[in-house]
Amino acid sequence: MSNPLSVQDFVNDLVFALEITGPILIILILGAVFRRIHLIDKHFIASGNQLVYNLALPCLLFFSTVNSPLRDSLDARLVIFGTAATFLIVILLSIITPWFIAREQRGVFIQGAFRGNMGIIGIAFLVNAYGSGILAKASIYLALLTIVYNLLSVWVLRNKRQSFLGFFLKNPLIVAVVFGGLVAATGLKIPALLQNAGNSLASLTLPLALLCIGGSLRWSSFRANHRSVIWASVFKLIVVPALATGGALWYGFRGEDLAVLFLMMATPTAAASYVMAKQMTSHAEMAAEIIALTTGACAITVTAGLVFLKSGHYI
Repeated sequence: MSNPLSVQDFVNDLVFALEITGPILIILILGAVFRRIHLIDKHFIASGNQLVYNLALPCLLFFSTVNSPLRDSLDARLVIFGTAATFLIVILLSIITPWFIAREQRGVFIQGAFRGNMGIIGIAFLVNAYGSGILAKASIYLALLTIVYNLLSVWVLRNKRQSFLGFFLKNPLIVAVVFGGLVAATGLKIPALLQNAGNSLASLTLPLALLCIGGSLRWSSFRANHRSVIWASVFKLIVVPALATGGALWYGFRGEDLAVLFLMMATPTAAASYVMAKQMTSHAEMAAEIIALTTGACAITVTAGLVFLKSGHYI
């Protein structure tokens, strides 16, 4: 029988968790403060989000994929489990939401409850926990699960026909990882000049993205949708990561792989869910409120999850 967790062990595990989530929360708060004192504004946030999504984050994923061969970074077991867990969670949400969510809000609710911000906050959590060495594995997981997320989001929000192929070909994250994998497979060497320039652009990703997320947090119409928003946030931050991580523990995942699954599943709702809700429904404000609430609360729930996993010696 294992020894009970001592106070010192608990403090050590809590410090470990806060070292991962704390910097993220601080930069999010700074983004909100900077917006409040007009150091940044909505135009900066809009431009910053475009820069991150279309250039900085693709550079980060491209160079991390190029610098690690696919055979070393592709963890098929991890990706398959993450994909299966995501599909099962969406099916579960589709079954239970008719009991307490209005029909016209169900698609936005389900997307908000499962679609995590893996590209920004998930990557940031993992880099804080394991350093840049985790980026190659995380990039492959991110690229493949992004395809799954987009497929499922279009399905749950479907009101109009969209071209899946065109949607994916325009996704810069998927394109970056695919091209990075092709360059790594062919053995082509990136000139040092381009490598250094790309790494400089990639280094903008996390701080700029987190500042923009913090600056964009809004609660203006929360009261109108508060019941649905709170329930979606509870699912996203507690129920979904608990189910996925519990299944992963039962299946035998431990260490770094378990941390990737937990931290990616425990991320707040992705900003892309607002864009898709805006395009396909009339409930984009509800999507924005889910993003705001989950982003603001994720540091607490992720810290609690990390303390549990660390104290149990699972990671």
